[in-house]
Amino acid sequence: PPDRETEPASRDPRCQRRFRDGSSVSLTTAVVLHRREVRPVPHRFGDGPRGRPERGDDQGMNGTSESIAVDGIAPVPIELLRERSPLNASRLNRAWHRGEIIRIMPGVSAESKRWQTLPPWARYLAHVHAVALKKPDAVFCGVSAAALRGVYLGRADEPVHVLEPLGSSRLAGRIRIHTGGHDRVIEEVGGTLLTGIPDTAVDVARSVPPIEGLAYVDALLRRARDPRPDELRAINESRETSRGRRNARWALERATGVPESPLESLSLGVMEAAGFELPELQVEFRLEGCVDRADFFWRSRRIIGEADGRIKYDGTLQDPMSAIMREKQRDSRLRRQASGLLHWGWSEVRDFAILTGILMSAGVPRPHRRDAALLATLRDLA
Repeated sequence: PPDRETEPASRDPRCQRRFRDGSSVSLTTAVVLHRREVRPVPHRFGDGPRGRPERGDDQGMNGTSESIAVDGIAPVPIELLRERSPLNASRLNRAWHRGEIIRIMPGVSAESKRWQTLPPWARYLAHVHAVALKKPDAVFCGVSAAALRGVYLGRADEPVHVLEPLGSSRLAGRIRIHTGGHDRVIEEVGGTLLTGIPDTAVDVARSVPPIEGLAYVDALLRRARDPRPDELRAINESRETSRGRRNARWALERATGVPESPLESLSLGVMEAAGFELPELQVEFRLEGCVDRADFFWRSRRIIGEADGRIKYDGTLQDPMSAIMREKQRDSRLRRQASGLLHWGWSEVRDFAILTGILMSAGVPRPHRRDAALLATLRDLA
């Protein structure tokens, strides 16, 4: 409505939000700007999805994904059906009673058969998009903002995290409301309000186990136009609240954005926690006119390590047989330039005893003591 366009910004400093140009405006103003400049197309029963279904570049562990969303919002992985009128609501209700749809949240549904095929990470992303559909002024934060950026390593039943300027933090159904956050940068991406990448990275690093935090922060740094790990450390130390600060330091001190997938970052975390010598990352090997970049290289023993996501072979991005043949040719070239070539995937990282066994059998140096408590946090990824 026109009167919302001109309503005054709150003077309460707790309502203020900083933007990248250094200006500070209220959350109310940001919401009004969002309503004025971005008007979502109404989504009715039978319409297409809000975004084109798209899968990540690495997935395979239950509830783990990195979607392709470098410059925007990760698209909704399933068509969302919204109650727009009494007639439409009646049709959806009958479909629900027949078991044809499930209710993601009040007023938003999805086809049951399609929903059952989604991995946990995609279900969680659908929940976040459902909240955005119902509450277009919501400001997403924490792992929900990370999921919208294309990175999520949690469970399907994780609450959707949003920021509100005032009131008390609380859980409202599937929505976890966080208050305060006046020191966060709020961005509008594709019509959705969410915390900026640096603030999102720090929020997540403060709230999840350290090795998991490393995977999030590395992935978010890859999405930043000006990735600066030192900026994240400064934000963490300068936050008014100290809650989670010490927990975040482990990930923020190690994050570089160099690993090309969450699986690689998690692998690095396991290696360090298990006491192994840390490898060089993304080393290039040249042979027969080909350049092959290895995920990990222990130069002292000339051992190459490869962390493989399943999507490489599932036909999403390329023909599976062609991918397998190219991978065999690549492995052949790498083996001729190294004393050992190791492969592992999501299951070996989660069950860290398997990965440590692979590394030990290959002769990777292990000069440090293992941190059993740190390794144990990986079980939360199941």
